[in-house]
Amino acid sequence: MSRKIIRSVNNAIKKSKYGNLIRRNVAYPENRFVIYTRGRTGSTLLTELINCHPDIFCDVEIFNYLYCKSRVMFPNQYIKSCSRRASLLNKPVYGFKVKIAQLRFEHKYKNYDSILKQLSQDGWKFIYLKRTNFLRHKLSNLLAAETQVFHLKKNDDAKFEKIKVNCDVLLEGIKYSEEVERTESDNLKSIPHITVEYEKDLLRDENHQKISDKIFSYLGLESCSVSTDYKRLTGDNLEDVIANYDEVVRFFKNTEYEKYLN
Repeated sequence: MSRKIIRSVNNAIKKSKYGNLIRRNVAYPENRFVIYTRGRTGSTLLTELINCHPDIFCDVEIFNYLYCKSRVMFPNQYIKSCSRRASLLNKPVYGFKVKIAQLRFEHKYKNYDSILKQLSQDGWKFIYLKRTNFLRHKLSNLLAAETQVFHLKKNDDAKFEKIKVNCDVLLEGIKYSEEVERTESDNLKSIPHITVEYEKDLLRDENHQKISDKIFSYLGLESCSVSTDYKRLTGDNLEDVIANYDEVVRFFKNTEYEKYLN
């Protein structure tokens, strides 16, 4: 193969999503982790907390089409390429977020569970981020879709009108979340991991340092002080969010899902 062809191929790779693979002077970080989650679970908040550590570069959702631009045909090579971003930033620890829906539906990996297992076998550590109040989870999705506001900073002065929700849609969302959680748990059954629960670990500011220290320790790092500018879109009282709150209460009263109203 001529040198001209080799240069042409190398230039094409550099411009692709696999560009860092051919950067021989850039090392792969040995300390690597995955945040395995789904949408509206507090992953943006968790990323900001983790990135407070001077040794960590926690990346975006690298399988989100907003970032990868097109379907990733070679996921393992793509992940390796992305991981070198940490070294380019002089960070010894690299992590990225990935949502189950991105693997299953957007990129259509039939063997996505094998991809996860291979990462674990290659030394990647897993952080499973989940949300347990499935009613609020669905409501968060509905509110974001209605307002097109997905995150708020503490200085943002955003006020939302109450939204009317369809009880059947809420129920469908709860049941879907149950199915997804079963799938996520099955995916991680043979993969060592730690669990971060939105309600217990991220909902209240006073718990942020504790969960961050747990993650830092899991990654073999010293503690460092964390902070965030993000705040919740809604308060504790569902009545302040749902216009037809009484209807929702009647719909779920005396069912197994009544617990989510508290």
